[in-house]
Amino acid sequence: MDAKSLVRTPLANLVDPRNRIMTALRSPEHEPNRTRIRQLFEAPEAGDELIAMGHMFVTEHGGSIRTFTGNLGHENGWWPSFKRQRLQYWEGMSQRAYLMAREVDHNTRWAQSEAVRFEFPLEGRWRRYTSDVKVQMIDGSIAIVEIKRNVRDLDDEDYQLTLAGVAEICRRCGWSFRIVFADEIFASRHHRDNIELFQSRRFARVGPEHLRRLEAFAMLQGQDSTYGDLAEVLEPDFPPAGKAVLQALLIRRRVQMDLTSLLHEEAPVHIV
Repeated sequence: MDAKSLVRTPLANLVDPRNRIMTALRSPEHEPNRTRIRQLFEAPEAGDELIAMGHMFVTEHGGSIRTFTGNLGHENGWWPSFKRQRLQYWEGMSQRAYLMAREVDHNTRWAQSEAVRFEFPLEGRWRRYTSDVKVQMIDGSIAIVEIKRNVRDLDDEDYQLTLAGVAEICRRCGWSFRIVFADEIFASRHHRDNIELFQSRRFARVGPEHLRRLEAFAMLQGQDSTYGDLAEVLEPDFPPAGKAVLQALLIRRRVQMDLTSLLHEEAPVHIV
């Protein structure tokens, strides 16, 4: 057989350790319960359930614990988020890409990079872990997300144990813990291009006149339209500016679009 006709699959792609990490320390007798998260200054009540499994640390202002300003040997920096209304510090292009994806996701209330530090004892020593991203969804659920380039970044078994400890702490507190690989952030090249475009308009001006036009259109024509038509409704004299407003409205969760498809004039838009 001609070697050129063969498809090569790295063995690392066939072995995904994430499920093993998530379940390694799972204790079925401990059901998820958000009341397990307690401030250090709260007076503990009697009961074995209040014995500390570990500690979480956050900043007083709710921002990033670790900050990056370009003084490292690899890509890093900061990126302002409209949803979070503060700077997001990122280390590695995958973390930056994930923050942009959360910015345009309709079900995400906000995402905060480097937000939570966990310290806990495991296997005879204290372990420290700082989350890549903390995500709060519209339904109130919270996820701690670790972003990796690929499965090979999880080769170290001791590091896997640390992640397993974080996963179990999160589970017991009613949070979820996820490990996301870089190639899972975007569904396609079109998806990436659309996310980069829409997030770039996150601070575009949305005036009261735009909201009036949007609401009047929805009342008269219904909640479903197209990308080109709605852009013309928002800015009748200059539809390209209307597209910028429409993109900003998606960040504000006033409209919904499927960003995984090729963007064109007839792309469906749903007014929320």
